[in-house]
Amino acid sequence: MAAVESLSNPRARLRLDWGYLAYRLRRSPLTVVGLLMIVGVLLAVFIVPLFLSINPDKIDLAARLAAPSWQHWFGTDEVGRDIFTRVLYGGRISIGVGFFVVFVSAGSGVIIGALAGVIGRWVDTVVMRIMDVIMSVPSLVLTLALAAALGPSLWNAMLAIALVRIPAYVRLVRGQTLTLRESGYVKAARVFGANPWQLMRWHIAANALPPIIVQATLDVGNAILMASALSFIGLGAQPPTAEWGAMVATGRNYILDQWWYSGFPGAAILFTAVAFNFLGDGLRDLIDPKQKVR
Repeated sequence: MAAVESLSNPRARLRLDWGYLAYRLRRSPLTVVGLLMIVGVLLAVFIVPLFLSINPDKIDLAARLAAPSWQHWFGTDEVGRDIFTRVLYGGRISIGVGFFVVFVSAGSGVIIGALAGVIGRWVDTVVMRIMDVIMSVPSLVLTLALAAALGPSLWNAMLAIALVRIPAYVRLVRGQTLTLRESGYVKAARVFGANPWQLMRWHIAANALPPIIVQATLDVGNAILMASALSFIGLGAQPPTAEWGAMVATGRNYILDQWWYSGFPGAAILFTAVAFNFLGDGLRDLIDPKQKVR
């Protein structure tokens, strides 16, 4: 009787769900490590600057290219700006780029892929052939071409990366949709008059969410790397914007004597990308129903 009451009680079910999640997390240390790394990065870039009195754009020519010290933890750049502060503020831009790219690409890809899978027929054929054409071109080459065509700016770089990542979500969601639309509850909803939008919203999207979450988590790190690469070659953020890729691009001119200029922003890019990849890989193992908990 107690077991029946616990299952019929929403709060009891919630406790059971959280307990099961905690149990799975203990079996997936990679997820915990990635999550802790991401939380640390987010706290550093969004909370720590609130307690700093240093302006990231303040110029101090007397302290130009100073080595790391107690006054300037990461040293200074060619005009005396504090690199530690600029790395923290640059993290807001770089991480924001990653989330923006995933939001646009995943949102568009989910809608297009679900529509193609639900409607089928010629709509599915046209959509997938367009996606195949886009994916036939290497993503880096296509991103560079779009960013160059749109013009060098951070906004154009984000848009180019997001457009190139849409086909991956379209294929993922379309494959999930083709499987789910043959389920009994989807067929029953169609019989009772549910339109394609209702099928997508209430039945297919919710059940296809786990693989989308995994893909989105992995893509945040990839988007940060791609945006930094575009900024490095001059197609992304433009100086004096405090963005990690742009800082590495400027610091390469001083790499032999002032290694800290490009070293610390580069380490921030690497640490953040690895953190999101750890979390994505861990979530994939955690969510994959084929993984057995031992």
